[in-house]
Parts: sequence; structure tokens; C-alpha cells
Amino acid sequence: MTLTACIQQKPVTIGFVASLTGSTSELGVNGRNGLMMAVEEINDAGGINGRTVEVVVKDDQNDPETGLAVDQELYEDGVSFIIGHMTSNMAALSIPFVNSKDMLMINPTMSATTLFNQDDHLIGVVSPNSDQAAVIKASMVKNGGEKKVAVIYESQNLAYTGTVKDGIAREIVPLGGQIIYEEAFLSGSNPNYLDITQRVSNTNPDSIVILASSFDAAMFCQQFYKLKNQTPVYLAAWSMNNDLLLQGGGAVEGVTITSLIDLDSRIPTYTAFREKYLSKYGAEPTFAAVYTYEAAMILFDAMAEANSNDPETIKNTIIKKSTYQGLQSDIIIDGYGDASRTIYEYVVKDGQFKKAE
Repeated sequence: MTLTACIQQKPVTIGFVASLTGSTSELGVNGRNGLMMAVEEINDAGGINGRTVEVVVKDDQNDPETGLAVDQELYEDGVSFIIGHMTSNMAALSIPFVNSKDMLMINPTMSATTLFNQDDHLIGVVSPNSDQAAVIKASMVKNGGEKKVAVIYESQNLAYTGTVKDGIAREIVPLGGQIIYEEAFLSGSNPNYLDITQRVSNTNPDSIVILASSFDAAMFCQQFYKLKNQTPVYLAAWSMNNDLLLQGGGAVEGVTITSLIDLDSRIPTYTAFREKYLSKYGAEPTFAAVYTYEAAMILFDAMAEANSNDPETIKNTIIKKSTYQGLQSDIIIDGYGDASRTIYEYVVKDGQFKKAE
């Protein structure tokens, strides 16, 4: 066997970095599941130009310093491609590092508006937060609740929650609305959910927006339920996964939530993925699973087409191709490596997510 043949058979190693522990872990675990399905699929098909794909998984613990440390570990181990991170607060330290080392990060779910329109080493498959803010505003208007809005938002992931909050404020001001009360909390620090919900209820808002993980959103909804608060509650896509239903129970009935995927899709590529995911993991795939699977497939497609391990070459290949077939619809990636996609609206009804009418 020649030296060239030996080199060609060397596995392609990529990194996956996400929070796999703590209150945001469902996002990371579902993302990892989606990624491993993509890896299994590509390897079963012969790999990338005959090379199998291997994944090094790292837990960033939803902490930017830890995230930077594990990114550095991947770089020192010779890994040039990272799929992750999953929450927008991780970008502040990780993206400058990736840029400085000429690595390439494929972003499944970091959607802070500040990450868009930047010439960097980040390719995204998720829409900006401004799209979610517009959908929440439209839902409030439909229900006549855009005048007085109260917002509860998680502060550790401020890059996400802050930009959604500010986007909602910009959307409702021209309609004569305003955020009359807002309160931040820190997930994982035993926040007093009851005290916060009481303060919010005392302001008599027309609408309540909770920008938090599914677990924290469920805890707040439980307290509003105990207070017999009937004010409509709106959640952003971060909360849109199975934990919201499991932890929230009857307290999340009637909640309106934005979704990054169409749970009712009958597109064959999605239904096949869904059935396989259900069989493998025993749960419905969340947006994190779908988007991470798609992020991986875009990376693998570019690697195969370019027949290269150079991050800059792969980045340019992805941008040049521009259009990719996602599980539910085409993904269009612009010259900055950013995507814009349809945002859906759901309501929790009878313990399930039902598409809003």
C-alpha cells in the first residue's frame, strides 16, 4: 500500500461541543444525537471519499470559559472542524479563538442577531433571533396583547435572550406597545421562580414572554399556574423541546411558542429521519437534533466535494454552493455563511405541541 493510500484512509475527525450537563443539557444531548445519526449515515455510505468520520465530543457546561478550554483542546489535538456550540453565549470567546486558529465552526443553533453579517469562520444553519421576535409580536397582536409586555429572561445566555427581548421591544413600539417590566435570572443558581412570577403578575401585563431553557420556562409556568394567572405566555424556540411538556405538565397548557421546525412535516426526508430517531432514541427529534444533523451533512458534503481538509477551502465551498437540501426545506446560506429559515408557531394543547391556527 502506498503512502498516499494510507493518508487517504485516515479517518476524518471533527469535534462536537455543547452543554451535555445542567439545565441546558437537552439542547446539547439532542444535538449530539442528531450529529451521530449523520455520522452513522455517512459512514454506512462509505464515508467521505472513502474515509470514515470520527467525532470527539466535549461538554462546554454552558460556560464560555469551559467552552474556550475544550475548543483549545480540540485544536491541540489537531481537530480543525467543530460542530457547536449550541447556545449563543458561547460565541463571545469561542468564535475569536476559532478565527485566530483558522478553524471552522458549523453552528446549528446559536441565533443571536449579533452573530450575523460577520466575515468570520462560522457557518450557520439557523435564522437570526429577529425572526423569532417578529413571530412573537405577530402572535401578540393577533391576541390583542402587544401594549403592555412583561419579559423574564435568562442572563447567562444573554447573547440569545437579550437580542430576542430587544427585538420584541422594537417590534411593538410602532404599535404603541412597550415592555413595562423585565427581570433577569441566572439558570442553575436556584432562582426563586415564585417571587419572580409574583413581581411580574403585579405589573398586570397584557402578555408575558419567558426567554429561557425548557426546564426554566416550565418552572415559571408552574408558578403562574399556581397564582391562577391567566395572562397569555409566549416562549421562544429555546424552550421548544420535550422537557417543556414533561416538566410543565398542565401548567404549560395554552402557552404559545415559536419553533424552528415544522413538527407536522410530511416531507419524506424528514419523516424518515423522524422514524429512525424515534427508534434509536425513543423520543421525538427536537430542532437541535434536526439542525445539528443538517449542519453535519453540509460539512460532509463540502468535504467530499472539495476533497480537502482545509477549513478555508471548506468554508468557501459551502458558501459557493449556497443551497442545501434540509430535512424539511432548502437551506440558503449567504456570502457571510448565514442562513435564514421559516419560523413556525405552536401552542401547547392536550400535552402536545399543536401548530397555531
